[in-house]
Amino acid sequence: MHLLIATDGSDTSIEAARRGCALLSRPDRVTLLTVITEIPGDDAGGFESSVYTPEEQERLWHEELREAGDELARTAEALSSGNVDKRIEYGEPAATISKVAEELNVDVIVVGSHGRSGFRRLLLGSTSEHVVRSAPCPVLVVRAPGE
Repeated sequence: MHLLIATDGSDTSIEAARRGCALLSRPDRVTLLTVITEIPGDDAGGFESSVYTPEEQERLWHEELREAGDELARTAEALSSGNVDKRIEYGEPAATISKVAEELNVDVIVVGSHGRSGFRRLLLGSTSEHVVRSAPCPVLVVRAPGE
């Protein structure tokens, strides 16, 4: 069984990864995915180009990639599965998770849920809900403890 685990490095997503692997009986293969949602320095505050120099943008991009790599490493350390691939993508999280799942032909997607409801959910949206609706395979949504 091949699992795709979406993670942002938070305690909630790391716990979802742990619980997902345990519930799905130690998968043969795990792909960890983190999604970068915006290019650093891309917002020019209403101007036509970035307020950062190309060198500053490059430095900020490398920092963003390093942070994403750290998120993947923290999640991988929490898993007991031996065969773990790590992947960083750029885009809208739910669409990117579904696209990668289809590309890799995974059997199950595991996502954490922060348990937002009501007005907060309306404003922020629910990545896990969007993944459930658009995924090409089953999705295991693991709620945060105490939610």
